[in-house]
Amino acid sequence: MTERATDKFVAIASRRFHYREWGGDTGPTLVLLHGIGDDSHVWDDFSRGAAARFRIIALDQRGHGASDWARPAAYRCEDYVSDLEQLIAGLELPEVILMGHSMGALHATCCAARHPDRVIALIHADIEPCPPDWNKKYLDGLYERLPRDYPSIGAYAEELRKNSPYAREDLLYRLAGHALTATGQGNWRLRYDREVLRHFDRYDLRPRLPGIRCPALIIRGCESRVMSADKAREMSAAVPLGSFAEIPLANHPLHTDNPEEFQRVVMAFLSLSSRRNVTMEGGKSLKV
Repeated sequence: MTERATDKFVAIASRRFHYREWGGDTGPTLVLLHGIGDDSHVWDDFSRGAAARFRIIALDQRGHGASDWARPAAYRCEDYVSDLEQLIAGLELPEVILMGHSMGALHATCCAARHPDRVIALIHADIEPCPPDWNKKYLDGLYERLPRDYPSIGAYAEELRKNSPYAREDLLYRLAGHALTATGQGNWRLRYDREVLRHFDRYDLRPRLPGIRCPALIIRGCESRVMSADKAREMSAAVPLGSFAEIPLANHPLHTDNPEEFQRVVMAFLSLSSRRNVTMEGGKSLKV
């Protein structure tokens, strides 16, 4: 078992993709997908705690981290899901557990619906299956006001604090450090393509939800403005083996706001879903 991550690269459709691998060659493979503006490092603490039980692959999705950007810009949901499908096939993974946050949750859920024979469990974290109209307006506005450069790592850590009010200071600073690269001119530049914000298409996963055959956890931060409790419960009820959980003291970035509770709930769900004789009913709250 590997207690530290190994950084690896794989070619997918003529592009180079970076991922961080944790754990050994035995046990189920857990593929982790970050949200817009994050990268694979956002999963480091979770992966460190879960590597004893799983082989973990945390991907830098296209346009993020150390993975290639798409030129011309190709950042539709379908593009990301295709990358994920090719990653799973290229690494010859017969079965996978998928966990995604925000944008990454959409890609994981879509893949689970398309490949019920291969995805054995799903964790969908904090985004509605059909985002409201204001989501597009918010991303367009973010594209216009997002600075090209930051004067320091600390300045970007303070920007992260606006959406992650409960996160530890050291964690935000570490994530900010991974998210930036030095320009050589005294400034720091984001390592993700801002064009992702402009090409994030509106999608509707609701018709696909009944086709998800694996146990699925729909999880949100109690103070999230991105996924309401009602929408999360509706989504979990639409998945045949769906369950629902909320993380206290957490906004949209629930895995950084309250990482200990997030890890506890997810690991409890994975323990339950691994029991072949357990029957789960759609829409039930997860009791842990």
